[in-house]
Amino acid sequence: MSEATFKMAVRLRLPSTTLTAAGMLSVILMVGALFPAVGGSIGKLDLPQGVADLLGGADYGTLTGWMRSEIGAVYGPLVIAATAITGAAALTAGEEEDGILGLVLAHPVERSRVVLAKGAAVGVSVCLIALGTWLGLVGGVAIAGGGIGIGELAALAIHLAFFGFAVGSLAVALAAATGRRAVATAGAAAFAVLGFLINGFAPLVDAIAWLKYVSPFYYYSGHDPLANGVDLTDLAVLAAASVALMAFGMVAIQRRDLRG
Repeated sequence: MSEATFKMAVRLRLPSTTLTAAGMLSVILMVGALFPAVGGSIGKLDLPQGVADLLGGADYGTLTGWMRSEIGAVYGPLVIAATAITGAAALTAGEEEDGILGLVLAHPVERSRVVLAKGAAVGVSVCLIALGTWLGLVGGVAIAGGGIGIGELAALAIHLAFFGFAVGSLAVALAAATGRRAVATAGAAAFAVLGFLINGFAPLVDAIAWLKYVSPFYYYSGHDPLANGVDLTDLAVLAAASVALMAFGMVAIQRRDLRG
């Protein structure tokens, strides 16, 4: 990995990532503060099973259900996926389109090392968002009156981080293979959205129930880390997917004539 490229990429993304992490923390604190006032009155929504699954069970009557539905099911993965995908696309294909990547590679550094460094910088952004999420969850649960252990809150943040690694690595792979920011952003985002829908609806139809295993959301939330803690098998699958996608990107960029 190119250390200089990694440090520069981290510095470029740090201000926006820090603001996003702080925003995430603030929103979760507000979500925690709202629970005593409205959580008990809403209870569990009577929704079709697939829709309820998309909303993390749609159980707003308990603090665990409230945080799972409000943060774990939609807001958390949305923010971390957006951060990972846009960061990965900007640092790779975006710099290629702007002619910056060609200048970097004019120096004696391998393309694969540059891709790895930029992927690692995206990983740092993902970790900061996950940290902000965990701190927000700890504070939000305390404001709401407690009831969820710090370990379970950490488990959700860890699963969220590994989910971010996976979708970010997909964006890196697409960017390295095509050199187009729009392709990397749209492709990774479409896969994440499709995975979200598959994870909710595929289990309802026996013939396509197996599709849930190709969704990153299944490994992120399928075993409910907020209630059951870390699932090492799920994390291993997301980690393996991340490594494989990064390896593909490192090979793919070697075979291309760079744009700009």
